Amino acid sequence: MSQLDLLGDDLDQEDYGSNDAPWYRDCSNDHPFNLSEKITVNKSDPPVSQSLAIFPWDEDSLSTLWEGSLHTTDHLEKWRTFISDFYGAVAVGSDRHLYVYFTNNQRPPLCVTLPHDTQTLLAVDKMCVAWALDHNNPSEPLIIFARGSLIYIYNIQRKFVTGYIRGHGGAITSISVHPTSTHLFCSTSRDYTTRIYDLTLEAQKVPNPHWLPIKRPSLAGAAHGLRLPFSEREGYGIGRCICVLQGGRSGGHQAAVLASVGAGEFCSIQAFHPRLPIIATSGLDRQVKIWPVRYASSPEEIKREDKPLFSSGRVHKARVLSISWLQEDLLLTHSAPALMRVHPDDPVNKETYLEAGELIIWRWLGLDRFFPVEHEDLQPRSRLYRGISADYQESSSFKIISIHSFPTTPSQHIVPNLSLFQTPEHDPLIFFVYPGARSFSFTNASLMSPREHPPIPAAVAKLKKKPPQDDEDGTDLAEAAERMNISGGNAGEDNEPQPSTGVKNTRPPDFVPPPIIGWGIALRDPEDSEEKLMNCAMGCNGEVIVGVGSKGSVWVWGRGDD
Repeated sequence: MSQLDLLGDDLDQEDYGSNDAPWYRDCSNDHPFNLSEKITVNKSDPPVSQSLAIFPWDEDSLSTLWEGSLHTTDHLEKWRTFISDFYGAVAVGSDRHLYVYFTNNQRPPLCVTLPHDTQTLLAVDKMCVAWALDHNNPSEPLIIFARGSLIYIYNIQRKFVTGYIRGHGGAITSISVHPTSTHLFCSTSRDYTTRIYDLTLEAQKVPNPHWLPIKRPSLAGAAHGLRLPFSEREGYGIGRCICVLQGGRSGGHQAAVLASVGAGEFCSIQAFHPRLPIIATSGLDRQVKIWPVRYASSPEEIKREDKPLFSSGRVHKARVLSISWLQEDLLLTHSAPALMRVHPDDPVNKETYLEAGELIIWRWLGLDRFFPVEHEDLQPRSRLYRGISADYQESSSFKIISIHSFPTTPSQHIVPNLSLFQTPEHDPLIFFVYPGARSFSFTNASLMSPREHPPIPAAVAKLKKKPPQDDEDGTDLAEAAERMNISGGNAGEDNEPQPSTGVKNTRPPDFVPPPIIGWGIALRDPEDSEEKLMNCAMGCNGEVIVGVGSKGSVWVWGRGDD
């Protein structure tokens, strides 16, 4: 299989190897980015910038948003003015501040400060940021940001918070906006659930459904995938929860849901499928799941889903930090380092080693079963697709296409922040940075090498070389199977129980994925060598890379700038 086969035939293969090929088609090429601007915060104690989202639309985006329903002469002129005003804008989140910087014009930055509250957050919890649009007023961009369990919707044009939503029972870990229906967004949380919202509806008191035999609205609340009791408000202004993807043993996540992040230009991580009514999530329980997105028959009701179409904990060995769609049935995920046993068959010996985190491209094999070609045009509400227990408990309907390892770290708690950039005209570029580093790396997903076959254990390889008549009674095969080490070690090794030391062993596993090969950009400002990078992303049709730092600074790298 060639490298191009990883992402199908969508890319123009004639460009590969030609003199006119883009720079990102060959890792030996130099990248064209140079530092063009650095924005600093004029404060004695600047906040740490934790997250960012680049304005994701351009003049051509209106033809794809809401199935092109607004791509008319009346809207085009307003849309061009809107793009001219906000193209290149960057939303940056810190602990209690939201900043909006305008890198393409001289407009002063905006700042929103959240009031102090009593929420207790973990050190890894950060403000989540994403851009959205309401199709009733597409010329007024919205920024959705969350701290703790609360969601805020900020109208940049009017410079005020136009919506406030609550409902999650734990800290929100990610926000994802639908790539074409940008009035829909979802949030994941440490309460094991994912909630989908509609910006065209207002947050108001809506009664919960009846749970028979009780004849009054349920008082179960958010913990059971419902709205808050009727005596409390879900929020104020725009934004109402319309669907809940539940956690629990029936098929949902059984730990914090960590990823379903994304924004319209596919800058960051995209969990909504770009065309079909499905969404992908990943979590602390090592599970990756693909859910149906169904809506209730009435906006007054809420839809609850507890059984996904696909669920597996065998793609990764540790918590899955992000998930994104590359193609119709192709997904990209990355995980934290995994703490592994050196001797998994020995319950006495607890010696361990740390496997590096992994970046994996894999294919969901069940797409055509749930969405056959002849039924793709049916309306979502008319679909009756349901999975069986083999789908929503531990599915085998996936195939790993490519697997690469991140750099080795001394702890499983040191993990990279990852973002993905892709458009129909641009190869998917993966960016990652370790918070507190002085550099970040990026690579082209279409250049990731195919997965190698795992090595055959020595006992089996030796047995395969023997003539069949030498093992007529099958004793050699039985002995080889008995001697095989499940962890992948060679047969015949001394596997006597060893005393437990409890010390981490850096012994690598027998199969080590290749490292990620690509490009890197480092901070070279000698004036403040203590300033570190916290996150980065690409935007503006691949023309700009933006990074945010530990002292509130924002770096902008542009193509061809000196």
